[in-house]
Amino acid sequence: MAAFRHLRGFGQWWLFARVFLFAAALPLLFRLKIPLVARLLDVPIGCGGATAAPQEQDFIIHCVEWVMAAGRPLIRPSCLTRGVTRYFFLRRAGVNLGLCFGAAWRQGELIQAPGHCWLVKDGKPYLELSDPLLCFVPIYSLPQAGRSAEE
Repeated sequence: MAAFRHLRGFGQWWLFARVFLFAAALPLLFRLKIPLVARLLDVPIGCGGATAAPQEQDFIIHCVEWVMAAGRPLIRPSCLTRGVTRYFFLRRAGVNLGLCFGAAWRQGELIQAPGHCWLVKDGKPYLELSDPLLCFVPIYSLPQAGRSAEE
C-alpha cells in the first residue's frame, strides 16, 4: 500500500491508526443527534497544546487521504468523511478552522441531496479544489455561529 511507505516511526503510525479508527466510526457518530455530534467534534483548538508546525499539519492532511484510500470499503470516500476527519485532527493540532455543511441551491430552491462538507479557514474554504460556495449554501457550521473558533 502506497500510504504505508510514507509512515516513519511510532508517532506517524499511531496517527494513521487513530485517523483510520475515527474515519471508520463516523457513520456511527452521525447516527447521534446533531447537537451532540457538534459538542463531540467542537473542542478547543489545540486542546491546550501549541499549534503544530506546518509540516505536521500537512502530514495530518495527507494521512487523512491515505486512510481514505487504504480503508475502502470500511472508510466511506466522501466529503463528510474527509472534512470531519480533517477538522477533528487539525483542530487538535492547533489549527484555527471551521467545518461547514451545505446544501445545493438550484433554481432558487435548496435541494436536499447532494450536500457538501468543507473546511473554512480565515473565512474562506480551505483545501477545496473549487469554491463550494458557488454551488452550496451553508446550513450548519462548527464552531457554531456566535462562538469564536478560539473558544
